[in-house]
Amino acid sequence: MTVAKFKVVIRLDKLAKSTNEAPVCLRITKDRRTTYKTLLHIDPKYWDAKGQCVKKQHPNAELFNATIAKKKANLEQEACLLTLANDSVSISTIRNKINDRPSFDLFEYADKYIEQLYKDGKHATYKKNKSIIKKLRLYVGKDTLPVKSITLDFVKQYEHFLMNNIGNNRNTTTVNMKALAKMVGDIFRNYDMDETSNPFRKVKFKREQTDRAFLEIEDIKKIQNLKFRLNSPLYDARELFLFECFTGMRISDILSLKWKNVTDKEITISMRKTGKPLSIPLSDVARFILNKKRTIIENNGGQITLEKYVFNILKVDIETVSAQEALNAISSATAIINRKLKIIAEKAGINKKLSTHVGRHSFATMLVTGDVNLLTVRDLLGHGDVRVTQIYARVISKKKEDAINILNNL
Repeated sequence: MTVAKFKVVIRLDKLAKSTNEAPVCLRITKDRRTTYKTLLHIDPKYWDAKGQCVKKQHPNAELFNATIAKKKANLEQEACLLTLANDSVSISTIRNKINDRPSFDLFEYADKYIEQLYKDGKHATYKKNKSIIKKLRLYVGKDTLPVKSITLDFVKQYEHFLMNNIGNNRNTTTVNMKALAKMVGDIFRNYDMDETSNPFRKVKFKREQTDRAFLEIEDIKKIQNLKFRLNSPLYDARELFLFECFTGMRISDILSLKWKNVTDKEITISMRKTGKPLSIPLSDVARFILNKKRTIIENNGGQITLEKYVFNILKVDIETVSAQEALNAISSATAIINRKLKIIAEKAGINKKLSTHVGRHSFATMLVTGDVNLLTVRDLLGHGDVRVTQIYARVISKKKEDAINILNNL
């Protein structure tokens, strides 16, 4: 085991001519390689090289020497802890640690990673990862989790815990484990660790194919034919759901849709989930819903203004509030709509569990059933990868199998 060596030095090669000061640094040497961490700056005439301290002649000598001693002790402790955790740790790893790059402890790294997600406005991802780490803390029962203690056995036991103790299904467990695998991988890369020691490299997490709930056109027509009082909560939920069935838009994009995004021919938006632009030609049903909205507003003495929401359900203008407040507003509105859709399903005699996302699935399924090219369906849904869209092709295959099974049972 090679021990790191420490020495406080002044770097005259870094002398600033404007201030005539040079950096006083902690020099760390390991395996004949060196890195420096700046502690403070000082005029070289006040530096005692032999004593590794500021000369008494300096007016702030006592304060400066106390600062040097404290920082030196903290940095030595960090470097030594790294060496104890992994005696083959490189000088690059030590450099990353003392420069406050991602932590060698998974929980410490995760906290910084999650905090950055919040600062970047990625609040959905922030909430997901926060929940993932909360479950891991519950399992570990401690505030620290050194990455070296995450072994293949640890990974397998934690996966078992998620499925059998927490009750997560296969796909949710995989989402959790992949998020942890990303964080652990980040630590290995940032600390120049031997990535062959990363246990996640030896694990392949599976996903189960799940049936995407969708409505047949006959069920959609049942919902269309229901009679509701204009502008009642059930009426608004029904219109929004049908709009989703005939545009394929996500609920977050429909709720935030403004009249400025709509023409008589198409809808043009920037998708909230990805930030990418999306253009959707208007179907006859979608155009009918929009025209009916205009008529209702005008008949009640209102005006269509470009900055108003088409479906006036959100309680706030999400363009004027924080990303977190916008996410909360959309989540709250979606939950209310989903409750109304359950009532609508009962009234229409539909046994499937109705939610806003069923409308999007129904849109995609109708297109694939109609032999629309998968690449076109991908573009209309705004998917980044056609493999995501291919799940609807599997839905159609299952429908064909069910049809043949009916013949077999005759």
